[in-house]
Amino acid sequence: MGASGWNYSVKWEGSIEATFTKLRRDAFESGDVYWRWDEEDPENPKPRSLEEWDGSKYGNDYPGAHSIVDIREVVSGVALDDLLPRQSLAFTAEELVALLGSATPTLEDWERIGGVKAEDLWKYEADTDSARHLVLWGDGEPELVVFWGHSGD
Repeated sequence: MGASGWNYSVKWEGSIEATFTKLRRDAFESGDVYWRWDEEDPENPKPRSLEEWDGSKYGNDYPGAHSIVDIREVVSGVALDDLLPRQSLAFTAEELVALLGSATPTLEDWERIGGVKAEDLWKYEADTDSARHLVLWGDGEPELVVFWGHSGD
């Protein structure tokens, strides 16, 4: 099948960790996971919870969820080349200024460049099985978080 590209724009939930945790759980619970029904394994049934998913062969091996569910951790302060699989890397202030013109960009700034379809965003892309994220601001405080990446086999 190959990796799938995905993206999410979600409401800020008080911290990047809380926002990510809620998004990942909501994605799993809504069924935003790739599942090969024809390959049901009686010894490894379809996980019923995110915790079961994380401990299963599906959450740790081929083919993956093909969604944010494949990402396990948000990180910052790591060089893009040092980003590990299953991590989502925050944009640095310098990257935000270079791409969006502000260290506290707004939804309007994001839309002005074309969002996740922006050609200029490609140089900031993470490798397969990892992601990037950035916070969008409104009225002087975090409002939305955008996550995007590629995952799955």
